[in-house]
This record gives sequence, C-alpha cells and structure tokens, in this order.
Amino acid sequence: MESSVEEQYKHADRSQILKPAAGTPRKRARNRRPWFRRLLILAVLAGLWAGWPVLCRRQAASALKLQQPETSLRWLRWADYSGLSKLDSALLRCQTARRLGDTQQIRSAIAALEPLGASARQIEREQILAQAHAGRMLEAAPHMSRLLTDFSGDNRDVSCSYIVGFLRAQRYREAGALIDALMKDDPQNPFPWYARGRVYSLQQLMPKAEADFRKALELSPDWTDPAIELAELLQESHRQRDAMPLFQKLLDRQQFTVRAATGLADCLKSVGEPQQAATVLEQTREAGQTDAAWWIATGRLHFEEGRFAEAESALQRGLELQPWADDALFTLAQCQRQLQQDQIAAENFRRVEEFRAALSKLRNLQDQITANPTDEQVRMEAAELMLKYQDPQDGVVALQGVLDLNPGNQRAHELLADYFEHLQPVTEQSRERTGWHRSRAAALKSRN
Repeated sequence: MESSVEEQYKHADRSQILKPAAGTPRKRARNRRPWFRRLLILAVLAGLWAGWPVLCRRQAASALKLQQPETSLRWLRWADYSGLSKLDSALLRCQTARRLGDTQQIRSAIAALEPLGASARQIEREQILAQAHAGRMLEAAPHMSRLLTDFSGDNRDVSCSYIVGFLRAQRYREAGALIDALMKDDPQNPFPWYARGRVYSLQQLMPKAEADFRKALELSPDWTDPAIELAELLQESHRQRDAMPLFQKLLDRQQFTVRAATGLADCLKSVGEPQQAATVLEQTREAGQTDAAWWIATGRLHFEEGRFAEAESALQRGLELQPWADDALFTLAQCQRQLQQDQIAAENFRRVEEFRAALSKLRNLQDQITANPTDEQVRMEAAELMLKYQDPQDGVVALQGVLDLNPGNQRAHELLADYFEHLQPVTEQSRERTGWHRSRAAALKSRN
C-alpha cells in the first residue's frame, strides 16, 4: 500500500527540505550599498561636529545668565575641542572673564580676539566693557549709550558691566537707573536683584537688602555671591541660627571656603559651641594661611579661651594681611593688656579710636555722596580716608571716581601714582599706571 503524504514526510531526508532544488539558480542577496550607509554616518557625524560648539555656547550663555561663570568656562572649553567658531567662543569668554573678575583672564581673553579675526569694533567694545567693569568710568562712561543701543551685541552684558562700574565708583544713581531698566527688561535675571541688594546693604537698609538677596537666590539657587552676602547679613543681624545653614552649604560646595568658615565659626561661637567653631577653622587651616579673616577668627577664639599668647600671634598675623581691621586691633590690645604689655596695648587702643573716628566720618561722607554724587571735594576726602583706614583698593576706585568728575584733579593723580608705585608685586601694568598718573600730575602742577 502506498504510504500517506504524512508518512512520506516523516521518512524524508530533512536535511534537503531547506535546500533549493537541483538546477534551480540561487537568488542573489540584495545589495545594501554599504558605501551609502557609510556616507550617511559621516554626514551625521559632521553635523554633530559642526553643531557641537553651538550647543556648548548656548549652555555657556545660559550659565552666565544664572551667574555661574565657572560652569560657562567649562562649556567654552568643550566648544574649543571642535576647532570651529572660535571667534564666537572667544567673545563669550571675554564676558565670562569679566563675571569672574579675574583681571589677567580679562586681558588674555581680549588679546586673543585679534588673531581669531575679530573686527576693530568688537575689540573696542570688549576693551570698554573691561574698563567699565573695573570702575574706570572716566574712560567707559562716554560710550555707554552707544553700546546699549548697539543691537549687534548683548545689551544685558553691557548693563551688567556698567552697573558694576558705577557701584565701584560710588555713582549709585546711575547704577540704580540701569538696575531698574534691567529688572524691567529681564525680570528673571538674578543679577539686578543682587546688585540692588548690594546698594541697600551699603546704605544700611538691611531688610531691603535681605529681600533682594533672597530674590536673587530664588532665581539662581546655585549662585554663591548672594548666598554669602545673605549669610553675612544674617550673622551681623545676630540671626546666627539662620546664617549657619547658608555658611555650611557654601563650605560643602567648597565656595568662599575661608569666608564661609570664619562666618560659621563666629556663629558657632556665639551660640555656645566653641569646640565646633575650632574644628571648622582647623579644617580650613591650609586655605586660611594667606587670609586675614582666618587668622583674626582664630585669634579671637584663642582669646576667649584664655590662650592669650597664641591669640596675640594669630591676631598680629591677621593685621599684617589686613591692617585696617579695627575690631581685630581692639582684640589684640585687650590680649596685650592681659599679657601685661600695657604700653603696647595703650598705643593700640589709641589707634583703634583713630580708626573708628575716621570710619565714622567716612560713613557720613558716603551719605553725602549718595545725596550729592557730583560733590568733588566730598568724594576726594572720602577717597583719602579709604586709602588710609580701609581697603586701599576701595580708595583707588574712589579716586578714579573723582577723576570721572574732574580729570584735572592733581591730588588724585598724585595719590594714584603713589599707590601703584608701592603696589606689590610690581607688574608692567602697575609701572605704566604709575608713570601715567605721575606725568599727569606733573603736567597739571606746571599749569598751576
């Protein structure tokens, strides 16, 4: 009997099932054109390579808007890896360097523009903004209107640079007008809130300053400048418990390390935790070796613990770095009295009274400047007091403000020449500025 189809299948040689019949031509595999796929991949990679610097620059610009210049700088370094659009990155790097406030980086960024093909107009713009940021308003102020109405550049960057310059030159009205305009044009920008907070702080309007610093932090939570300002404001207002988390957060992020450590240590000491305060200062010992605030905080802690010899040594080191710290000088005099160095202590108490009288007068003069910014005589008197009894750099900026009002002020040129002549370390720039101010002073003297 013939077997069924199913039985025939069972007995079949299964190895032949998938084989083509004899004599049947094998179907050739379809050509996938590998060269086309490779070309497509290369085109995609080229597009990514060309778009990479654009993406990086956008990220850098976003970081700058949030006042994060360190992050911006990292994105610009990534943009440089492509080797494309280097001029656009270089222009953004100038803005980043100004936000960092690093004079050397600003000069280097501007010097890099010409070899990359920047126009004379672009270079001039960056030079003017660098002058404005440094508070050299005599040179920068006449160009402000032109730069603000030049839509080929970033007008917000122009506003920020001029706000910083006007604040440094104690021209609060001009700064305030720019701050108000920037708030209106860009309400989500944290910088004008921080700048106005600084103005309020200088005017001792602490509740308003606190509100503005908090608003700046709300818009840019990772921005450390308003964070340290707010922490110190709370500390000075005897709200140590509110200040301590802010100081600790800055320490955890390794931002303003010594400044935050000394602030936190002072708060801990005030709330009865001297051992924790000592621990915080010890953790920042290496970074604090060249910082006056660290030595002064350490000296005060030793003094309150009754370790007068150690306190004297630390306070003297702090005063070498910051001679105008009158509170530290007062603690040193107290310490020397405990060590029975009565004559030295008496002299230091006398100096403290001299400092405090000068600073009281300076506060009065600053109120007069706020009320009448164009009073050259008041500005000059305030600048001389700053040079002698405050941070000399503040005095230099104040003297430049005097020259903004009157470029022919001989005394201002003489004082600036003396300052730059004795500035250490000596640099080519300090020599140039010494010579320029000395020659201007001599020329003005010969006319009189």
